[in-house]
Amino acid sequence: MADLHFDFEWLPYANDDRKVGETTARLKVRIGELCLTRNEDAWSGTVRDHVIVSLYPLAMWFASSWWRLNHEILPADAGTGPAHDWRMNHELAAANMGFVWPNLVFAPDRDEMHVWAQVSRHHVQTSVKYLQGLGRSRTVPKRQFAYAVSALVNDVIARLDETGLRDSELAQLWSIVLEDLANPGECQQRRIEAELGFDPEDCPDALIGQAIAFEQKIGESSFSELSGAYAGNGGNRMDAMRALADSSGIFGKPDLPNVDLEKPESEPWKLAVSAAHELRSQIGKPAGALPNDTLYDLLGLQAGDVESWTPPGRARASVAEGAGKGTVKFIPRKTHPVSRRFELARFIGDHTRSMKLEPDSWLVTADLATTRQRFQRAFAAEFLCLI
Repeated sequence: MADLHFDFEWLPYANDDRKVGETTARLKVRIGELCLTRNEDAWSGTVRDHVIVSLYPLAMWFASSWWRLNHEILPADAGTGPAHDWRMNHELAAANMGFVWPNLVFAPDRDEMHVWAQVSRHHVQTSVKYLQGLGRSRTVPKRQFAYAVSALVNDVIARLDETGLRDSELAQLWSIVLEDLANPGECQQRRIEAELGFDPEDCPDALIGQAIAFEQKIGESSFSELSGAYAGNGGNRMDAMRALADSSGIFGKPDLPNVDLEKPESEPWKLAVSAAHELRSQIGKPAGALPNDTLYDLLGLQAGDVESWTPPGRARASVAEGAGKGTVKFIPRKTHPVSRRFELARFIGDHTRSMKLEPDSWLVTADLATTRQRFQRAFAAEFLCLI
């Protein structure tokens, strides 16, 4: 992981909108030591690390998108890409107001923010062409991301105050955000609204009540993952999520030893590979392909129950819930023998992870790009057949 930084120097200039003019600055955005605003000026042909923009629209976008930006995960859209509404709350270009912003996308996790960056397209004529992208997403600690964004918004508000532009729309909006953050009940409601794809106070009260009750049942992280999986459901995702949870399932009593996840590596795949090796060692199978019977035994499942299982409709996720006295109800969605092996291994990986991090949450496997799902996939691949 790396920290996100917004470095800037004020550079006021005359503008019909004083809020825009007084908050113009040379802005440099960094993730670690990598400069994401490195650009070529089309007029002068010079390459530089900073870009001249107004920070008012940027701060307004961060403030207005705060809840969805921090809590609405990247949905599983089967390659079609996220909806326009999601992009408006997670792509920096939505700050707009006539400025050419870097191509940055922010997608949150429970504890991390995933950041993507693309260079400008060569065939598109713009005054600024951004030259630095990321070959893959980078992760920023969630708290550090929130700190960096909050500092930027506060600096813009302070600048407006200094120039006689007090009580701006930005200041009023940010005050509401801070009030909600300080109130545990309001904070929970704003978070759940965002996870369901709603802007603040746009979610119907009845739906919020259902969501809060469901989250208490399955766990905060599992609710977020399941909501992301059903984001493209096309209807009321709460109905679809509850229908999945109420489906019949396969019952088993997992018998999994504790695995130490306290490793220095921060990358989820490294943590997963280490966990897979340790679990292999503990069950006495340090090498070779893993037979199905071992998977069934670890999850306490009967081979006949698994192989005759019919998934409930077109499920977008697989879940497992505690049913009391060590029994777990599994609701898988894969039927192909190879896919089923991988799914069962993902359940083992999620169970291994959850025992340490979220012991009371349901297990959830889905087609998402979250840290939790990345851990599962890397764990399953390594656990089934060691590299």
